[in-house]
Amino acid sequence: MKSSPFALLLLLPFAFSLYMVPILIFPASSFSTNATETHRVPPNVRFEIDDVEANWTYHQTFDYIHCRFMGSAIRNWPRLVRQCFEHTKPGGWVECIDLDLEWNSPDGSLTPDLASKHFNTTFLAASREGGMEPCPGPLLEGWLRDAGFKDVAAERHVWPVGTWPADRYLKEVGAWNYLQIMEGLEAFTYALFTRVLGYSQQEVDVVCAKIRKEMKNPKMHAYFYLHVAYGKKPEDK
Repeated sequence: MKSSPFALLLLLPFAFSLYMVPILIFPASSFSTNATETHRVPPNVRFEIDDVEANWTYHQTFDYIHCRFMGSAIRNWPRLVRQCFEHTKPGGWVECIDLDLEWNSPDGSLTPDLASKHFNTTFLAASREGGMEPCPGPLLEGWLRDAGFKDVAAERHVWPVGTWPADRYLKEVGAWNYLQIMEGLEAFTYALFTRVLGYSQQEVDVVCAKIRKEMKNPKMHAYFYLHVAYGKKPEDK
């Protein structure tokens, strides 16, 4: 028996800009998420680069839409979630995964005098000054409900920065989080700090060097939160 077509749309930031990468699958199968590796893309998958905040021009609806890590990239979140709702099939699902990028510490070791704390505070302020919310995670559930989704559920997960947690699972999560921050500092920072705050590239490099030095100190215990929220479009919509 031939399986019914299943359409999936995956929204991801591309080069820290306002883009979406849709993936269409008929029926559901494995897929690659690297748009540059075209030789590895199955024939039932299509990649596109577009402005996710523009009017969507799809003539079809999707069974599942997944939106991930759009913090500091979206100016109008409620509109984005409404467009997800409009392009989801009745009975289909939308899942959003995003961060609350405000760094915290369980023991006060992330003190205000640290460059890492100052960077985090400055990053959040610069993002909001530029009109983009850097901490959409806690707001996802409300946006889904306001758009009309039902059976909405939300989860919150700790993301440590480094291997300081005693818990084995959190230690591994922290190791991967530490790696992606250490390797991605400039990519996270250049656009906001130079375009919004007026920093020179050299000034940003100095900030990143100070943060890297502090992050190598095992006595600094920092974390932030990852949020997951998902909901179902009513059958009668």
